[in-house]
Order: sequence, then structure tokens, then C-alpha cells
Amino acid sequence: MSIKGLLFEPVTEECPYIDGVPSIYENLLVAELEDEDMETLLNMGFRHFGEIFFRPLCGHCLRCISVRIPVQRFSPSKSVRRLFNRAKGLRVALEKPIPSTEAFELYMRHKKRFKSKEYEVHERYGHYVRSFFHPYGFNRMLTIRDGDALAAVSHLDVTANAMSAVYCYFDEKYGRFSPGKLAVYKEIELAKEMGAQWLYLGYFIPRNRHTQYKIQFKPNQLMVGYDRWFDFMDAAGNVSEPLPPAARGLFSRKPPP
Repeated sequence: MSIKGLLFEPVTEECPYIDGVPSIYENLLVAELEDEDMETLLNMGFRHFGEIFFRPLCGHCLRCISVRIPVQRFSPSKSVRRLFNRAKGLRVALEKPIPSTEAFELYMRHKKRFKSKEYEVHERYGHYVRSFFHPYGFNRMLTIRDGDALAAVSHLDVTANAMSAVYCYFDEKYGRFSPGKLAVYKEIELAKEMGAQWLYLGYFIPRNRHTQYKIQFKPNQLMVGYDRWFDFMDAAGNVSEPLPPAARGLFSRKPPP
């Protein structure tokens, strides 16, 4: 690994996922990054917005569980095929990322709808551009359009062996097409066609309802701790047995006071 960057001191702040719980983040600033090194960071549980990479170091909690899909083992179910058929009038494209006021306005409507704690910070167009359009060679965006109308955007990292979903936002009037799920299933399809092995979906937090959807994509793998991945659910939704010792009771354990 030849990553050149600036590692900051761990930061302790209020957890953005579970109320009343402190969180500790490791932060790494990386202005330039090769594909292979990006895959290494993803495998280690890092996420990023722009050039700031981060991962939780909350040894007291360990509730932020990284999720990835082994895309070559994925086969669309009947419900996925029905979703694709329902959305066949929409145009899906994987593009090089170009910032636009159209996408920014859609992003802001999305943030306002979910009443994000960071809404005021993200009002600035410059912050939006820095978060999603840093000029890495692997930076991409998946767009879903209804004619000329922008229905959804998913920001991605795309390397030879991995795809990572950074952030997705959509127009709620297209809710009947489940645009968030549609984007993920299209990403799985594209990653599989490209010969990649993984689609990384970020963190699943059992007690946070906004992340529950991530565990619905199967088969999947979870990372417990900081460097160990294991098969969790197969394509039918059956939980693998036996689970690693660190994963036992993971979904029922309450975080510390």
C-alpha cells in the first residue's frame, strides 16, 4: 500500500446514528489515490466524502458494520426483475461526475426531506462539490432520468475490482420506482458486468432505521471489528452459521450508556 496522506488525531463527537452515544472517528486526508489503494481502504472499512476518508474507532460499541455484496454471486430475484420491469421507462447511465445546479437542487430537497442534522452545513454549493466531485480517477455517478428530468443520483467509486456507493439522493415523486433500491440493484448489475468482485454499501447500524435497507441486498458480507469480513446472509436470506465469535449477539447488544 502506497497511500500518501495526512492522518489526523481521532475525533470524538456525538454519534450521528445513535442518539446519546459518543463516536470516535479516524480521519485521513488523501488528495491523490490509485485504484488499488482505494480498494485497500474500502477493505479496511473506510468511507469518504471528497478527499476526507474516515472510519469509526468506537471500540466500546462496534455498531457501525460495513456491508458489501459479492456481486458475482448475485442473481436477481423475481421482485428485482419486477422492479426493473416497472422502471424500464427510466434511463440509467454511469457517467463521469460533472457538478450541476440540477443535481445540487435534487440533493438539497433530499436532505431537507430527511431533516439531516447537517442540512445547514450542506446548503453551500461549494461544500457539495468538494464532497462528491473530487477529481479521483475512479469517481463516477449513476444517474436515473425520466426523459430529461433527473429522478436520482448515486455517487460512486469504481475500480477494477470494486464499486462503492458513496451517497444516493432522489426525487420523492418517483417513489413508486423505489429509486434508492433501483440504484443499488443497477450498481450490482453493472459491477458484475465489469468483472468486479464487490459492491460496498457503507455502514449498517442495527438500531438506525435509515440504514436498515442495506442488509436487504443479498448475498452479503459484514465486517466486524476493523479487518475481518464474513459471509452473513446467502441469496435466500439465511444467516450463515456459525457466526464468528465477535459477531454473536451483535444485533441484540445494546450500546453502552
